Amino acid sequence: MKFLIGILLGLLLQNITLDAQSTTLEARGAEIENLLKEADSIAKMKPDSAVLFLNHWIDNDKYARYEFEIVAKIGEIYKNKQDYTTSKKYFLKAYEIASKSQNSTFQSETLLELGRISRKLGNYDQALQYDLEALAIIEKEGKQKLYGLVCNYIGIDHYRYHNYEEAILYFNRSIKARKERGDSIGIADCYNNLGMVYDDQGELDKAFATYQKALSIYDNLNELDGIAASYNNMAGIYYQKNDFPKVIEYMSKVLDIRRKDGDKELLSFSLLNTASLYYAIKDIEKSIELNLEGLQLAKEVKAKSQKRRAYKGLSDAYLFMENYKKALEYRLLYEKVKDSIFEENKTKAIAEMHTKYETEKKEIENQLLKTENEKKTRYQIFLVSISAVLIALVLLLVYYLRLRSHSLKQQKELSQIKLTKKEQEIKHLQDMVVAEKQINQLQKENYEAALEHKNKQLMTSTACIVNKNEVLGKLKVEIKAMKSDFKEKSEVLRFINNNIDMDTDWNKFKMDFEAAHPGFFDRLNASFPGLSDTYQKIAAFLRIGLSSQEIADMLFVSIASVNKNRQRLRKKLGLEANADLTQFLENI
Repeated sequence: MKFLIGILLGLLLQNITLDAQSTTLEARGAEIENLLKEADSIAKMKPDSAVLFLNHWIDNDKYARYEFEIVAKIGEIYKNKQDYTTSKKYFLKAYEIASKSQNSTFQSETLLELGRISRKLGNYDQALQYDLEALAIIEKEGKQKLYGLVCNYIGIDHYRYHNYEEAILYFNRSIKARKERGDSIGIADCYNNLGMVYDDQGELDKAFATYQKALSIYDNLNELDGIAASYNNMAGIYYQKNDFPKVIEYMSKVLDIRRKDGDKELLSFSLLNTASLYYAIKDIEKSIELNLEGLQLAKEVKAKSQKRRAYKGLSDAYLFMENYKKALEYRLLYEKVKDSIFEENKTKAIAEMHTKYETEKKEIENQLLKTENEKKTRYQIFLVSISAVLIALVLLLVYYLRLRSHSLKQQKELSQIKLTKKEQEIKHLQDMVVAEKQINQLQKENYEAALEHKNKQLMTSTACIVNKNEVLGKLKVEIKAMKSDFKEKSEVLRFINNNIDMDTDWNKFKMDFEAAHPGFFDRLNASFPGLSDTYQKIAAFLRIGLSSQEIADMLFVSIASVNKNRQRLRKKLGLEANADLTQFLENI
């Protein structure tokens, strides 16, 4: 009886403890705040170390009730690293935790993060799904603070799919909600978004008037970034009307703001945009002047992508002026920076693969440790149970010693046999754990060997210079067509000849890619015949995990162009709107 009472008291105490943990889950304590601050501090210098640091505390009893906060923080770190695929994995796990705890605030915030990440990955249909789920929770709980924000996101989702009526509806809902809360910056942002919808519909005057509303709010708040964005949008309207003097006027206003706020990187970006405009209207000297100024700022802030744009702009300008020596000089600098950016992106991709492996390895180790602890706990319970049974038997033996001595001996022998059998079972379980560890070690070694082989193949890839040959070929024709000779002509032609080999460059990349992913192109062409080289390249880049931004940098096109090609490739592959393109390519 005492034994049963003890068990009941233990269960009661356990339930009380669980209730206390459930109550404290609703608010972050000082201890989790300090842990997250320490993780943020580590992430500023070494994001991977911050992830390992947080993973270490997930299974710690002290922080077990804060699993959501820790997992969400890991997702945030990966998002800041622009590793959106891994970030999405952790936010999905965070959403699962929030759903189990029925915490609506955590659920809605996580859904909004999943929507943001899906937009970064170009999955706008999935982003819309997450945002609508968040909206349902927010409306049910009456969370007006987030209502304007989620309506704005849904408007953006619809805008991406050219559902203009739905986009206008949600942008106006966002404006109304933000007016009720007095969120002036949010109102101005929505006006700019609404103006883009009218712009795409061809209602240029309506778009311009909407941009002016945003500008008026930004101007009253002295919000320089918003003012610059509005001027830039208004310049775009005049560009479509071919009113280049007005375009230059508004772009000059953008430059004045960028010079005033002192952000060298944004100033460099605006200078290069304006330089492109002057090149379009054939004011080549002004284009060169602005490109040189933008280049100098790009060098100061070490913005390689903007250095690349400046070198390209200068090469094109000097080529237009028939200053072939200068054009070639800047073209070579452009190619050098482009190659450097490609190498950095490739190194970053390899580092992310290694980090992903380390994280997965840590998760496996944690799971093994958890399994061992559970087995140890079960073993301890088993020993306690056996001890209780033995004590009961001893009490019975004392009570019936004289009457049932022979029976007592048999019971002892039977108990000993059972104990021996249980010990053998325990030993067998321990042997199985050791065997599992050895198997996991072999799998880890095989994974590392495969990863090293792929890294060596991909590091030698020269796909980034395939397009270079076409540019050099055109330059070769221009130089040969010149009627007059100049001293360096033959030397320049020899240099171009030595660097033109488009087929070899692309075939070399395909060979290296096939070594890492054997038969990919054969299977792709067999399943989807007639795909152009451009779609094959994009498919290969997506297969190795490059983002839209990285593909745009490699092909030297805009992100919008990459996203359009991705949508076209999705159609050519016959994928549904909600299908994951990258996962589909990984299965080919």
